[in-house]
Amino acid sequence: MKYEVTRNVVRDLWPLCQSGDASSDSRALVDTYLATDAEFATTLKEIANMNTAMPGITLSPDAERRMLDDARDRARTRLLVIGGSIAAAAVIALVALGGALWLAVRGF
Repeated sequence: MKYEVTRNVVRDLWPLCQSGDASSDSRALVDTYLATDAEFATTLKEIANMNTAMPGITLSPDAERRMLDDARDRARTRLLVIGGSIAAAAVIALVALGGALWLAVRGF
């Protein structure tokens, strides 16, 4: 049984060819097809150029974990600073209120 090679087949194999993971037979199939369809070959090359212009970021699991821990530590620090500021403002307000009451009782 003979299968027809279509743009969809080549589109599926193209990333494997670009990464070097395709077999020599698959690479030959893609190269042969692209030799007959210059428009599609140009489109795939433009897509490949866009992908290299914006490289993806790949992190190891350890790096991801460290980034998550750092973000959690920063969030915890911000929470402590905000909570401490609110507590300090409350203490200042209570002292001011106490001072005002003390002055009122003394008759000033």
